[in-house]
Amino acid sequence: MKTQKRNTLQRLCYLAKQLNNSEHHVLNVLQPGFIIKEKKFLKNDFYKDEKEAISKTIFNEVLREVKAFAKYLNCTPIQACSFVAIFARKSNRACDLDNIGRFFHLDDIDQQNFINELEYMVDKNILEKSIDSWDDPNYKIPDIIIDAIRHDISIEDALATVKNNVNQYDFVKKIAKWVEDSDINTGNLFKLVEQREKQYSLHPFIGDTMKMLSDIRDRILFYDICSDFLDSRRRCSDVNDTLSDIFESISERFSVARDLKEGIHPLIKLDLAEIESDGMFSDADIKLTEKGKKLFLEKDIELFTDEKSRQDALIYPDQIAGKTLFYAPELSLQLDLLKENLSNDKFKELQQRLESNALPKGVAAIFYGSPGTGKTETAMQIAKATGRSVFHVDIANSKSCWFGESEKRIKKIFTNYASLCEKEDLKPILLFNEADALFAKRKDSNASNVAQTENAIQNIILEEMEKLNGILIATTNLITNLDGAFARRFLFKIQFNNPTTEAKQSIWKSKLLWLEDKEALTLAQKYNFSGGEIDNIVRKVIMEEVVNGKRPNINDIEDFCRNEKIHGDNTSRIGF
Repeated sequence: MKTQKRNTLQRLCYLAKQLNNSEHHVLNVLQPGFIIKEKKFLKNDFYKDEKEAISKTIFNEVLREVKAFAKYLNCTPIQACSFVAIFARKSNRACDLDNIGRFFHLDDIDQQNFINELEYMVDKNILEKSIDSWDDPNYKIPDIIIDAIRHDISIEDALATVKNNVNQYDFVKKIAKWVEDSDINTGNLFKLVEQREKQYSLHPFIGDTMKMLSDIRDRILFYDICSDFLDSRRRCSDVNDTLSDIFESISERFSVARDLKEGIHPLIKLDLAEIESDGMFSDADIKLTEKGKKLFLEKDIELFTDEKSRQDALIYPDQIAGKTLFYAPELSLQLDLLKENLSNDKFKELQQRLESNALPKGVAAIFYGSPGTGKTETAMQIAKATGRSVFHVDIANSKSCWFGESEKRIKKIFTNYASLCEKEDLKPILLFNEADALFAKRKDSNASNVAQTENAIQNIILEEMEKLNGILIATTNLITNLDGAFARRFLFKIQFNNPTTEAKQSIWKSKLLWLEDKEALTLAQKYNFSGGEIDNIVRKVIMEEVVNGKRPNINDIEDFCRNEKIHGDNTSRIGF
């Protein structure tokens, strides 16, 4: 008898007919070394009631086809037979163990031999497990496998496309549906989610989440928060409701809530989620952080980013007016070194060298000295000279609005800066002006709530400076207030003193071009002004010209100079 050559679909249909019989025990047929004696392999004809005995030749042909189909599925013969039973009984609909047993005419005990085989195929994505009931699971053949068989495509090629047949949005919505289903208990929920994760572990979001969060409980909470982000206008989840949906045990629910409140929960520690609370923690919300959104949304994060607000904080190089600044020789050397290292090629090389030596990649500098000595302006001119934008954080003007949500605001500054570093061709400069308001010595945390808040802010900044992958410049008038922990993290510590007589003469000449050299020297020698104070005088000169229509003479300028200092105080005014 000539053996018929079949394609994959024909082989599956052939086996579906041949393996369904009432007198043959399929588990025995597939045992190694099985000897055919008095047993007969019977073919069940779906169109006739009588059964026709078939020859040993046909029996051997069935075994060959089983082995060939097992090779196609990359599984064992008994697993291939299980697949055939599901196909014959329900095709691409769910099929339980009883259906498989009836197909092979097995009793309840013999059916149990198939459980491990079915679970193996679920793990390999050849079968899917239904969510209806974990205690009495159903199995079905995924559409992608059915299509592969129909088109005679290799199972490996079909399974390679599994990761492209799910997106993270459908994935979290499916899990959120299970979380909200009161018929699925906590234990079964964990098993269902783990099974779903295995099936789609090649997807970047799912795979990365599994690596970051080792505990299934943490991952389910994260998935549910992600789902609520898509649905809720407020982009957040109610902590109490979410934990109640996930955990049946009140004690476990409270344990997770405590970890969230104390900031030791993995979602909080890994900066994937944050808590928002205006009062009692039981009324608090939990939502994705920028890092959590980036993990979940991937490239779609742009759809949820307030790009205009973030870009508005940037000062671009062409928006910075060029100025000639005059420095003492030693200061000029330090600034030239910093500027040279911030040029694009040098900065890339510097970061590579630092990283290869296991050193922090970021470059942080602090400019300190008396008010008006050009600290902020120098940072701006360095940015312009190196072609970098400035992400300006004005601490003095913003500090009062931080209490209550201060930690989140500070963290958001660094998160936005990191995002800008990825988007801009050149990493911008993160500028903290008047940074002594934040970088000061830490206070006794028992002193007040304000002290606790400021210490928490400082801890965040210290942590962010440690992992900085960009450029940070801070300016301060009060270097003696700087906390030692911050001082160690600044690679460049550059002092700005009041300019020398020669520098002041040059400044006067650069600002008022019509001054005689002798007049500029006189002003430089008589008045110990900073560059900012000289700017104040120049502004008054311009105002005089506008109001009176004439240029002030040297005596008028000296009157302005004498009035620049506050009476009874030998210190300079603060600011430019």
